[in-house]
Amino acid sequence: MKKIISMVIIAALFLMSCDRGSSADPPGPNGNGDEGIKYEIVDVIDGDTIELDDGQHVRLVGIDTPEMNFGGTPEPCAVEATNYATSIALHEDCYLVYNTSVGDSIDPYGRTLAFVHILPDSSCMNIEICRAGWSEDWDSYPVRSDYESQFETAEAEARAADRGIWDESANCD
Repeated sequence: MKKIISMVIIAALFLMSCDRGSSADPPGPNGNGDEGIKYEIVDVIDGDTIELDDGQHVRLVGIDTPEMNFGGTPEPCAVEATNYATSIALHEDCYLVYNTSVGDSIDPYGRTLAFVHILPDSSCMNIEICRAGWSEDWDSYPVRSDYESQFETAEAEARAADRGIWDESANCD
């Protein structure tokens, strides 16, 4: 009887361990480096760049929203993309997951390259902007494989629903 109970426990532990790390689940703060640090988003610069409470500017990896062209005319849908990013992120707490396994952690403009997870539910801001249709799945900065399929799905959903930049009738200003 003890042998059967031991086998059942081992099988249950094995099945539980197989369920972990699904590519659909967002990575949580893991304590490596400063990925475990909680920040507040204090400014949304544009649809793909934010400022944190420590002054750090973060470039959201995997997306490229229309440019605001500060001092010039914004590209079509740039204002809407920025407004969407603001609505889901401004003054929210977050944590960062870095892209260093496939690329640099700082871009040529001195911005941190990261995936921004909004707390308390850990939704990935980068993916939500893509899902809302304000960016295509963009890989100019290489994207970690555990995120890439999520971006592909998000863009496909936005295209199918004609959201954001995919809505030809939107006439973004």
